[in-house]
This record gives sequence, C-alpha cells and structure tokens, in this order.
Amino acid sequence: MKTFTNNSVLFLLAMLVLLTAACSPRAQKVSDVKEVLESKSYVFVAESATPMSGRTRQLTSEYRLIVNKDSLDSHLPYFGTAYKAPFGSSTSPLSYTSSDFTYTIQEVKNGRYEIAIKLNTPDDPDLINLSVSANGYATLRVSSINRQSISFYGYVKKRETKTK
Repeated sequence: MKTFTNNSVLFLLAMLVLLTAACSPRAQKVSDVKEVLESKSYVFVAESATPMSGRTRQLTSEYRLIVNKDSLDSHLPYFGTAYKAPFGSSTSPLSYTSSDFTYTIQEVKNGRYEIAIKLNTPDDPDLINLSVSANGYATLRVSSINRQSISFYGYVKKRETKTK
C-alpha cells in the first residue's frame, strides 16, 4: 500500500511539472510561424547570448526585439569588444528604436525562415539576421560596424495587441 501511495505522489508531481511547462510562455509557440513572420508583428525573446569572443551567457531578465510593420524596438544586452564607442555611454548599443529599415524574409527548407533586417541609418548596429525554425525557436545574429558580432538564442512569439 505504501508503494502505491509513493507512486501516486510521484505521478502527480510529474503531471504538475508537465502542466506547468505546457503553460509557460516559452511553450506557447506560434502555431503558424510563416503568417506571424510575414505580418511583421512579433517579438523575439532572447534566452541566451553568445558574443563572438566569449562564452554563452544565460539571460535572466527579459530581453527582446519587437518587430512592427513600421518600427523596430530593441532591448538587447551587448557583451563583447567595441572598436569605437561613444565616450561615457552607459546604455547598451542594442537598445534602440528605429523606423528606417529594410525587411526581407526567405523560406528555406523544412519550414525554416531566414529574415534579414538592414538598418538604413549610419548608426550601429548594421544588420540583423534572424533564423526561425518551424516551431518558433530562433537565432538572432547582430552584425555591427564598430563592435564584434553577437548571437542570441530564444524564440519568436506573436505580438500581443493591447485592447482598450
């Protein structure tokens, strides 16, 4: 009887863990990745960052790149070497808002998508490449003129619109 009770408790704990994981924001993947990416209304949520020279860092705060039809809103950290940086700057060079960019999307095999976002301003960064798998997991690579490149790993989710 005691074994039955222990097994029941273990089973209930396992079910609780599975249900918690299924309800987490990470598990809520985009059902139709293509539709979301082409709509230009989504959020890339970064979970880890890998600078060109350095180790992968797990991100504990919510860092993201918000893509809208007419603007980019980036809140990403930067780890790496800067070849040229403004004096006294204390903010991340990857925290910015831009409305002057070119957005191209290309479907590659197995439901994977490659997105290139070219910023048309002379500021850093220069080019953002986003590779998205069929289930919404993504790699974001940021190329810069004045800094080493950096990659972020995370997922893409549909942008939530606020209703009044």
